[in-house]
Amino acid sequence: MKNWRLACVLVAAVTIVAAPALAQQRGQQRQAAPAQQPAAQTQNVSLVRLSYASGWDALPAIVGIERGFFAQQNLLISGVPISNALTVIRSIGVGSSDIAAVPQRVFLTMAGAEVEAKLIAVAGYGTEIEMVVPSQGATINSLADLRGKTVALGVGSDAHPILIRLLNTARLRPQDVKIVFLEPVDLTSAFEKKLADAVIESKHFTDLLRATNQARTLIANGDIVNTLGLINAKALVARNAMIEQEPQVVQRFVDGWVRAMTYIRQDPVDAARLLTIFFHRQGVVVQPQQAEAWVQTTKYDRFVWGQAEIADAEYNGWGLITGQVLKAVPKLAGLVDNRFAETAVRNLQTARAN
Repeated sequence: MKNWRLACVLVAAVTIVAAPALAQQRGQQRQAAPAQQPAAQTQNVSLVRLSYASGWDALPAIVGIERGFFAQQNLLISGVPISNALTVIRSIGVGSSDIAAVPQRVFLTMAGAEVEAKLIAVAGYGTEIEMVVPSQGATINSLADLRGKTVALGVGSDAHPILIRLLNTARLRPQDVKIVFLEPVDLTSAFEKKLADAVIESKHFTDLLRATNQARTLIANGDIVNTLGLINAKALVARNAMIEQEPQVVQRFVDGWVRAMTYIRQDPVDAARLLTIFFHRQGVVVQPQQAEAWVQTTKYDRFVWGQAEIADAEYNGWGLITGQVLKAVPKLAGLVDNRFAETAVRNLQTARAN
């Protein structure tokens, strides 16, 4: 949910439809939903205004629309990809969006601003984040060696609170290092341009730094996860008014969402095709292998905000407060409504059993 993510062009549409030329190229045109439904089904069609990221975090929304999982729930999705966090926060706040899929940092900002919204499901989690240092002449071999060094990350990055949590494990404070926020063009050449002594970011960026022989891994994602117990769940958020006034519609949406996330795991290659098309429609060319790697970078097998996810998010909130990004983040337990995700999981299990 950042304007630096691939510098994508914003697109607004009621549904996302693959361009015919791209459909021919991929050689696999799938039927997403019937062109016409029986009258009995169309009587209960409901409109949902959905906001989601303009980058790779949009994947569950894209799959849900393109592969008909929302249509199966008699939902008409008015979807718009948004690259600016403030825009989606305002959109949920004033009611021009009913539901939004956002990075955890955006929801923490919402919570701090007391936006009238609740978490209704997980929107993916565990996006791989790692720390890299220059491959040549680097004298940094541990977190402790970062004292007095410059650490770079993307503007508005989810890696920011994770960096602060890591520094805390080494008894370092944010002011013990120089933290700089870079746009993608500088982030992916940070060591060539001597802009930083270390970079902490998702593998979307660190893989490119390694591929261009600029970097070596200092702390791998697995080590970060083990050290912090990191989950970093993304948020599916609904307006309180939507939950209170149209709970059946929210339930149908989450049913479609859970099925879309399940489909990503079942057919990651097709999910990558849809992601490639999504970027292409924004003027960004992504190679199939790159899209497939991006699909694997985030996990999609959790749906409910349990105690572990909440505690991890609150710890990230502490990181943002310590980093002077947020003034305060309330306890999140009162901002979670798991009944929709729990019911959606049961509904999917029942459908499979039948």
